[in-house]
Amino acid sequence: MDSTRIVSIVVPTFNRLERLRRCIDKIRRNVPHPHEVIVVDGGSTDGTREWLQAQGDLRVILEAKREGAVAAFNKGFHAAAGYYVMWLNDDAYPLPGAVEAAVAMMERPDLTDVGMVAFYHNWHSERNVLDRVEQDGVSYELCHVRGYPYANFGLIRRELLTRIGYADERYYFFGFDPDLSLKVQINEGLKVIGCRQALVQHDEHHDERKLSDLAAGREDNAKLFAKWKLPD
Repeated sequence: MDSTRIVSIVVPTFNRLERLRRCIDKIRRNVPHPHEVIVVDGGSTDGTREWLQAQGDLRVILEAKREGAVAAFNKGFHAAAGYYVMWLNDDAYPLPGAVEAAVAMMERPDLTDVGMVAFYHNWHSERNVLDRVEQDGVSYELCHVRGYPYANFGLIRRELLTRIGYADERYYFFGFDPDLSLKVQINEGLKVIGCRQALVQHDEHHDERKLSDLAAGREDNAKLFAKWKLPD
């Protein structure tokens, strides 16, 4: 594995300073592989911007106003300089060894038909679970959408991400991640596979901001199913 193959980690955030600080701290502690962290802030007013501007090891993109998670991810994706790109929510973080395991799987010579590696993560439902692994008494899942594996958090080569057109900004908050996975599989004819050693702790923090996004999230899900003509 070429250690110069930097991983760009994109994290959008909005008014979640303490969650973001924990996310960044865990990345610093848990990811020895060469990487850059790109944080896209959607106009936070809780001290996030001041904290970000004091962090010399982060690349920071400041939005004038919050434009939605998908637009924020895309700004980070476009700015990414790494050979690989991955994404995280501000209430999630990779466990030790997770990024290295995902990169190692992507680099395997017997897996040249793999376009994206999916991290296993905490999932809030029994629905849509394709596979499950337990570590230290905690369950981490790999999900699917109508039989297609998808990455809630994934690792992809930047050139492939560029080729498939980044995230579809017709989605606002949800839907872009299964959409990316479907583009890899259906449009590019490549595989999305889970790495059982690549684990992400995702608290899926349901604060006022998250609850206010749920209606848009339901619309995003409907857009996904309509775009790909998936069965209800």
